[in-house]
Amino acid sequence: MKLKSQARVIDEFAFVLLGVLIFIGIMLIFWTTPQELPPSIEPRSISVRMLPDSEKTITFKILGNLTSVKLDVNGTLASIVQFSENNFDVYGEKEVKAILRSKVGYGKYSGYILAKGKGGEDAMELTVYVVPTLNLVSRSIGVEDFTISNYGNEKVLTNDTNFYVEKSLFSSKSARFTFELDKSREVEEMKLKLVVEDVSGPGYLVIKLNNDVLYRKKLNGPIFEEIPINISNLKEINFIIMEVENEGIGIFSKTIYHIYELKVIAKYKSLQHSYTISLSPSEIDNFYALEFSSTLVQQNYPSVEIKFNNQKVFIGKIPVSTFRLNVSKDLIGNNLLLYPINNISFSLLTEGEIHFANNIVKVYSYSS
Repeated sequence: MKLKSQARVIDEFAFVLLGVLIFIGIMLIFWTTPQELPPSIEPRSISVRMLPDSEKTITFKILGNLTSVKLDVNGTLASIVQFSENNFDVYGEKEVKAILRSKVGYGKYSGYILAKGKGGEDAMELTVYVVPTLNLVSRSIGVEDFTISNYGNEKVLTNDTNFYVEKSLFSSKSARFTFELDKSREVEEMKLKLVVEDVSGPGYLVIKLNNDVLYRKKLNGPIFEEIPINISNLKEINFIIMEVENEGIGIFSKTIYHIYELKVIAKYKSLQHSYTISLSPSEIDNFYALEFSSTLVQQNYPSVEIKFNNQKVFIGKIPVSTFRLNVSKDLIGNNLLLYPINNISFSLLTEGEIHFANNIVKVYSYSS
């Protein structure tokens, strides 16, 4: 009987010990599992003005490493605010858009946009004024002068026709040419085109570029040669010498090369230009339009393409000497993508060159 009592005590102790161990294991899992922090919203508040029965998009950021963040809105805003997405994860930072659809009647709508996560929530104050008229304000941004160009086809740097070079034991005749590179443009490729009409004699035709041998070959005319030029060997001003070399017993002979045409051709890379402008949160939320203005110097009056954050906002020829363009949407009617830092790029679609000077970008927005 005494042994049974002792066994019962041991069983009860083991059961209690097992329960304690399970509890400790659960607590260890709870203590060692990382807990999510509450989300954070930036900015802390936004205030906008809208016309009756109109639509506007505002942007804000959710910060944190979060899962299943849900957005909500309270106050009188509930009937006019919709979100482009909801119930999402955040990895560091996420930009969110809220679509505001104003009521027909004038008035003030206020409340908070709430971001709710597993670790808590955060709120951003939003105030919407529905008013009969909106006042525009503007800010001017100066941009440095720049040039864009497009020389898609080949550009001849030097050219000569109907001449000859010769070499004999007692006489020689060579030909010399120079060409100059445009320092403001980057060369994509360059070549020398040569048309030999006739050859007499055993000698070699030799072409030197800046005293380095570019080409050496024994030819039987007529023949056409296209000789690539290593652009890394080029200078601002370059010299070409064409001459004849006789070797061996050929030095006692006379060699003449009749050249129908020699041409040095360059293909310049198209020169584009881009710059950035910054927009404040108020300018983004209350954006109306951009205005570009410049004075111009053109060659060939080419077609221009202008992009704002990679959205095409203009394609076509621009006026001869002055340029003014207002932009509120892209070419297919989409709203412009607006960020704190925005990229604007200019390029040419056809051959030519344009120099832009006295550049001003005006940012128009509604007063908040």
